[in-house]
Amino acid sequence: MRRNRSDGPLNGRTAGRIVAILLLLSGGPTVCLIAQTVPADAPQNAGGLFLLFPVGARAVGMGQSAAALDGSGEAAFWNPSGLATMNNDEFALHSASLVSGATNALTAFFPRRGIGVLGGAVYLVDYGDQDVVDSSGTTVARLAPRNIELLASFATDLGGSFVFGVSYKLVEFRVDCSGDCHTVPAGVGVTHALDVGGQFTVGETEALRIGFVVRNIGFPLQVNNRDQADPLPARLVVGALYRIDFRPFPGGDGKQRLDLKVAADVESPWGEVGTPQARVGLDVGYQRLLRLRGGYAFVHDGLGGPTVGLGVASGSIGVDLAHPFLTGSSLVTANPTYLSFRVTF
Repeated sequence: MRRNRSDGPLNGRTAGRIVAILLLLSGGPTVCLIAQTVPADAPQNAGGLFLLFPVGARAVGMGQSAAALDGSGEAAFWNPSGLATMNNDEFALHSASLVSGATNALTAFFPRRGIGVLGGAVYLVDYGDQDVVDSSGTTVARLAPRNIELLASFATDLGGSFVFGVSYKLVEFRVDCSGDCHTVPAGVGVTHALDVGGQFTVGETEALRIGFVVRNIGFPLQVNNRDQADPLPARLVVGALYRIDFRPFPGGDGKQRLDLKVAADVESPWGEVGTPQARVGLDVGYQRLLRLRGGYAFVHDGLGGPTVGLGVASGSIGVDLAHPFLTGSSLVTANPTYLSFRVTF
């Protein structure tokens, strides 16, 4: 029977093991390689790093260039203002097969005329159970580290081609323990954060969309004690997306069929000195029926590289896939696969 205990601190060995789990990312190009500078047995609280994991196959397929993402509930994880461009209610499931464990997000968003778009999400990162052994090598307990995010979003059109959005996040990092846990008590940390962003279009055709967002502004995440609380990984992201509509096919009905979207983002730490990181992406397709995507993350921590993606939609059902190819990583990690399934009505 699993025993949850939140009143005891994590010891150095346990916390170090959790840090190692969090460092084995296969889909977080923005996470720094702190394993190179932090000893494995150092007591660290790295619970907030999961906020940098990318969510959603559409954005990942475009190299994570998503500050100007619109028309999808996936925007809640990148720039909540993009939710204001949704026309239909949407339920979606986003999952990724990371080497450190499974990530799943369930979202629901509802446009309301004259008000805006309301909705939320539940996001779970499961790092898998970890055995705790004694000096003889016998398993005496099992740890279950998890990250949970509860998200509530609101976005609205403020007129003049400008949309605004905000997301409130309840963030939890917990390590549950089962078995003989007197030497490795479980830990729980809870904090709160906000994402605030905006988007606006330029030109008569509104082909150019500019987006900006500040993500993960909130209180430090505390697991052990106040002195060891770590600030959340706050980020400022500015990006743009340009849409090119091709001429209709000769002899057709005159309606636009093919289009190309080109996107680029620049991200930097919020309130800190850091080197900006860039991402670019392409999305070409035949209306909503078929979308082909590609992108590249130009990052400085060794976890950048190209990505490819595919989107298919029929009626109210849509499926997106994305697959990054990580390059130059000093971490032992596999290339992840991202899947998004959505229903609109």
